Amino acid sequence: MPTHEFESAIGVVAANPEMPAKIGNEILTAGGNAMDAAVATALACSMVRPSACGVGGYVGAALIREGRSGKIWAVDGNGPAPLAAHPHLYEVLPQATDRGINENEYFCSVKDDANLLGPLAVSVPGQMSALGIIHERWGRLPWAQVVAPSQQLLANGFPYDDLARSIRVMEVPLRRFPASVAHLMSKGQLPRPDEIWHRPDMERTLARLAQAGWRDFYEGEIGRTIADQVKAAGGILTREDMAQYRPRVTDPLSINYHGAKVHGAILGNGSFSALQGLLLLSSLTLPDSDTVEYWHLLAEVLKLTWRDRLRYLADPRFVSVPQDRLLDPDYTAGRVATLVDFPGSVDLRVPNMEVGPGAGTLHLSSADREGNLVSLTFSQGNTFGTCFTVPGTGIILGHGMCRLDPRPGRVNSVAGGKCPLNNTSPLMVSLPDRQVAIGLPGGRMIIAAMIRAVQLLVDRGFSSAQATQARRLHVATAEPLTLQDGESQAVADGLTALGHKVNRSPSVGGVMHGAEYFPATGRTRAGSSEPVVSRQTDYRHMGASGGH
Repeated sequence: MPTHEFESAIGVVAANPEMPAKIGNEILTAGGNAMDAAVATALACSMVRPSACGVGGYVGAALIREGRSGKIWAVDGNGPAPLAAHPHLYEVLPQATDRGINENEYFCSVKDDANLLGPLAVSVPGQMSALGIIHERWGRLPWAQVVAPSQQLLANGFPYDDLARSIRVMEVPLRRFPASVAHLMSKGQLPRPDEIWHRPDMERTLARLAQAGWRDFYEGEIGRTIADQVKAAGGILTREDMAQYRPRVTDPLSINYHGAKVHGAILGNGSFSALQGLLLLSSLTLPDSDTVEYWHLLAEVLKLTWRDRLRYLADPRFVSVPQDRLLDPDYTAGRVATLVDFPGSVDLRVPNMEVGPGAGTLHLSSADREGNLVSLTFSQGNTFGTCFTVPGTGIILGHGMCRLDPRPGRVNSVAGGKCPLNNTSPLMVSLPDRQVAIGLPGGRMIIAAMIRAVQLLVDRGFSSAQATQARRLHVATAEPLTLQDGESQAVADGLTALGHKVNRSPSVGGVMHGAEYFPATGRTRAGSSEPVVSRQTDYRHMGASGGH
């Protein structure tokens, strides 16, 4: 029977699609640790779901817990802009529509959508560096053994399934690039969901990675090929950009929330905003159930969080970001002082934010019996990222450049070597009885969902499965807010009566995955907001899997 939760004495992986989660389980049962399982799972995800992630994805952000020492690390594989990038790289036009990333997030259009599609949208691809450094620093099994399941997956081929729909939706931009058509569409035709897909170019790339190691992707033959082909197509990525890039391994951002320690990835990843939102919540007295008052207070906190996010946050190596101040309890208490004094007030302002999609992101969480945990979010950006495939490699490159503001003069504007401000928000929570790794895809909705999930884990004692399945709400700088279907109409009506503008949606964010470790027993538990399914070829579903 399908289940949202899985317990194991060996280890667990919560991931999507189901086949990669099973590969992670196989790595655990073969003697690998949670880090080996996470890397093998992410690589397999990149093989079967290149619309969402890929070895050419622009970002991989992770939290790592070492079981032996209890030390928690942040891994930042957020690919920077090429060194030749500059604030006037793109031709900014008046807003022509309200349907695109530029129009929705930057209130402008960009000529040819050059920061979204094609070679000028390519930043240094960071995902592969995150996977490589996680294995290099913490993996137990040989690198080739971790890559092997993905090689076998490609050798056998697999149904396109939902990938066929993604190709159909993105057909127009994909057809701009002959290598993308050749790689994704047999004889140039749109594939059927039941058609078996083979990726011979990616098979050769994986064989090279397995033999030469992950650093070849940046410093060796693969890195040189990526840079040369991007440049030949009109991009600005160079061999130097690839060869000099290094992922960062640092202490995480950490806060105390109601007695729990919550850890997040460093800027420019989205974890900072999730942590700030939790600190804002900590100054309020929240109901212990999902009442109108609860949703109202959460919505008001989200507005404050997003206004600070879009006003202040960017790559701190390029602009002055008041990180300590924004995470100072005194500052956050001051930000919610009006809500403390007037808890029923609704902020309907539409601030003039000088600010800078979720289909191109996946998340996985893993844990093992030694207390190792991984929370990893990795992304192409939007569906298929740039839609540009590096000829002869099967590598589809993410569009990290679209996470930088195409307009000059903003804190998050384009600059050479600057990392983009993205929404990935992997978190790790240290509770008295357990350690939890948790996260999800979902673009801007990730932050609201993570604040909600951690609040439930800490304040209500939810399991990861319960927290991942809980209904969600999203709002950014201004209303309307989005309330997930399943919450009662009475609550929606109550929010409207307070003065909120309420939209309903079947989902808020993507499928959330959590993995837990219980030190007292050494057991592990995984939970997902969608159930595990039994058919290995049903790539539409997310799954939790683990060794018995």
